[in-house]
Amino acid sequence: MARFLVRLENQNGHTPQETSKIAERVRKLLGSNDSIGHLRVSRKAVEFDLFASDQEDLAAKKAVLEEKVARVLTVKPLDVLPKPREKPEVLREGISLFNEERFWECHEVLEQIWHPARGVERSTIQGLILTAAALVHHQKGEDDVCLRMLRKAHDKLGSQNVYEAVDLKNVRAQIQEMIASKNPKPFTIFIPG
Repeated sequence: MARFLVRLENQNGHTPQETSKIAERVRKLLGSNDSIGHLRVSRKAVEFDLFASDQEDLAAKKAVLEEKVARVLTVKPLDVLPKPREKPEVLREGISLFNEERFWECHEVLEQIWHPARGVERSTIQGLILTAAALVHHQKGEDDVCLRMLRKAHDKLGSQNVYEAVDLKNVRAQIQEMIASKNPKPFTIFIPG
């Protein structure tokens, strides 16, 4: 079975609290409890892992989703290793995904530069990854888990104001606000250019 990340348009304004209900509906439509996993809801999309035996199976499942649920925004294979790239390109892509509320993808992309990093840089990247991972839990309706992870992310981000043009001061302020209000929500990470 091949694994794909599918993003459907959130045309009905679904919320993270509806993840179980949406997952149940999609599994029923696709005819199997094993057809999807890890469903998440953002303001713009409903995303999940989709399992397909081949391209024909993938096309059939995609057609059902388009007809019965919502327009398919993207289908991305997840069983393919990323090509090596330079740190600035990876960081820019990760931040762009974060700002599109594609937190799971952001987390995966940033891990490419976290693994080889050392010292303060490694902790900073880990703080960004933990922030994205925390918001994945928010998208799954798990706000308690999200808030616990945000506390860890805040600690890992340290005291630098900027990392590779990323406004860490604003990231920490957004995290502090969510922790204080106990209300996780997406925000924008500022990066010039």
